Amino acid sequence: MSSTRRPAGAGAVLLVAGLVLAAALVGWWLLRSGVDIFLGFPPLLAHWEPHVGPGTPAALAVAVAVAGYGPRLADGLRWGPLLAAAWLAAAAWTFALALVDGWERGVVGRLTSGEEYLHDVPRVDGVLEMLRTFSDHILTDRPDFWTTHVGAHPPGAFLVFVLLDRAGLGGGGPAGGLRRAGRLVGVRRRGGGAARARRGGGGAPRSSVVAAGGSG
Repeated sequence: MSSTRRPAGAGAVLLVAGLVLAAALVGWWLLRSGVDIFLGFPPLLAHWEPHVGPGTPAALAVAVAVAGYGPRLADGLRWGPLLAAAWLAAAAWTFALALVDGWERGVVGRLTSGEEYLHDVPRVDGVLEMLRTFSDHILTDRPDFWTTHVGAHPPGAFLVFVLLDRAGLGGGGPAGGLRRAGRLVGVRRRGGGAARARRGGGGAPRSSVVAAGGSG
C-alpha cells in the first residue's frame, strides 16, 4: 500500500466515526427530550447489553486472526482461495457472535419471533401462488399482511425458508444456521489488476476483503 493511500484511508475512517458519533449524540438528545425515535441505543436499533457467553472466545480468536493474518492472505492468495477464505472468516465471525447468546437464543430463536420469516412460512400453501400474490400483502393496512422482515424484503429471501421447510428442514436451527452462513462477503481487487501486471505496468494486483456479519 502506498503512503498516499494510508492518510486517505485514515481520513475516511475518521469521517465515518465522526458521523456515527454525531448521529448518536443527536439521537440521545432527542430521547432525553422525550422524542420517540424508535431507537433504543442511537444510532442503532438495539439495546445496550454487554455480556459474554459461549461464543466470546471464538469471536475474539477470529478477530485477532483476521486482523493479524487477513491482509497478508489477501495479498498472497489466488482469487478463488481468497473468496473461500473470506467466506469462511465471515461465517466464523457471525456464528461466533451469535453463539455469545448460546445456540437457542443466538441461533434457533432469532427467526422464530412474530416479526421474522418463519412466522409466515405456514401461510404458504403453494410457492407459485405466494409469488404471484406477494405484493398484495406488503402494506400493513391490507388483510393478512406479511410480517416485518417478509414484507420489507423481496420474496426470494422468504422463498428460501419456505423451501427449507418443504425439504424437512423447518424450524429455527436450520434457518438460523443458513442465515449466518450466507452473510455478505465483499472482496475486491485493487492496484491495477493482473492484466496490468502482465503488461508490465508495475505493481502486483492486491486485494481487500470485507466480511460483514452480526449476531442479529
